[in-house]
Amino acid sequence: MNLEPRVSRWLAIMVLLLLLVIIYFLFFHWFFVAHAGLNEDIDTLNESRQKYINEAAKTPDLRTLLNDVKAEVGSNNEFLQADSKNLGNAEITSLFKNIVNQQSEDPADCQIISQSPTQDREPEQFEKIILRVRMRCQYETFIKVIDLIEENTPSMFINDLRLETRNVNRYRKNSKQANAPEKLEIRFDLYAYLKKPVEKQDEK
Repeated sequence: MNLEPRVSRWLAIMVLLLLLVIIYFLFFHWFFVAHAGLNEDIDTLNESRQKYINEAAKTPDLRTLLNDVKAEVGSNNEFLQADSKNLGNAEITSLFKNIVNQQSEDPADCQIISQSPTQDREPEQFEKIILRVRMRCQYETFIKVIDLIEENTPSMFINDLRLETRNVNRYRKNSKQANAPEKLEIRFDLYAYLKKPVEKQDEK
C-alpha cells in the first residue's frame, strides 16, 4: 500500500520529532537539569557571600564601639582595682575579711574557716575572681555581713549559698556557751570582676 506523498512527509516529520525527543532525554536532559541545579547553587553562594561582605563591613564600627566600652570600664569603680588574677584574689580576700571583722564584736561570733580561690569555668565578658568560702557564724551576724557585701564598692556577689545547722553537744559544762546563739555552717562562692575584658577568639 502506497501512502500519499503529503502523508508520508508528515509521518516522517513526526518520526523525526519522536527520535529527537528520545535522543534529548537519553543524552541531554540530565545535562540541562544538572546545569540548572548548579545555577541555583551559585545564586545561593552569591547571596551568602554578600551577607558575609555586609557583616565584615560592620567590623570596624563594632571594634570601635567595643574599644569605647573598654575605655569606659577603666573609670568604673564597681570593678576590683587589681589588674591580675593573683592580685584580684588578694583584694577580694582582704575586702571580705574586713567586712566580717566589722560585724563581729566577738571574733567567736563569726569565724572564717577557709577561703580559697577557684577557677571561673564559665567566663563572661570580664574576668571573674571567685573565692570559695566556708565560715561558722551566728545567723544575725551573717545577715549583717550579707548586707555589707551587697553595699560594698567594688561590687561583690554571692552564689551557691548553703546553710547548715551545727550539731552541738547539749551537755556543755559552760553555761555561757550553752546560752549562746546557735551558729550555722555556711558555704558560698564570693565573686567580683576585674576590669580586664575576656578576649574571645572572634575578637582577636
